[in-house]
Amino acid sequence: RHEQSIKSLITSLIKQGRIIYDKEHDLLCDSQQSAENPDYAIITCFWVLLDFKKGVVYHTSGEFPIKLNFFSQDEQYEIIYIGEEQEALINHVMESIPSHGSKRLIVLESESQAAKITIDDVAAYCLVNESGAVSYYMRK
Repeated sequence: RHEQSIKSLITSLIKQGRIIYDKEHDLLCDSQQSAENPDYAIITCFWVLLDFKKGVVYHTSGEFPIKLNFFSQDEQYEIIYIGEEQEALINHVMESIPSHGSKRLIVLESESQAAKITIDDVAAYCLVNESGAVSYYMRK
């Protein structure tokens, strides 16, 4: 029932021109520009956020390099995406950003990147596959 309601809503928004369905990438976008140049980093981070959907009280976008912030029960989280070869840059930027008790979820493109990360207060490293399934692990 909910699935049909969501499908009807999406169809209506597409007909109204309020969102765009990019068939090539199988994405719903807010503009033609977004459809032409999808932000896969933020899409990947949203898959992580969706894993917490039952407990999320509030979420918002973050400031570079933090992609998303959210609250779940009594805990605050930051989702940080680190692409290949961006490890040194993100490590350097994060040195000046205190966690203030936030748990940091680090989204990586490959598991081998974790050894290069020096960020404090990491709750977990995450890998997201093409279908949106998230794997969590800790560095040994």
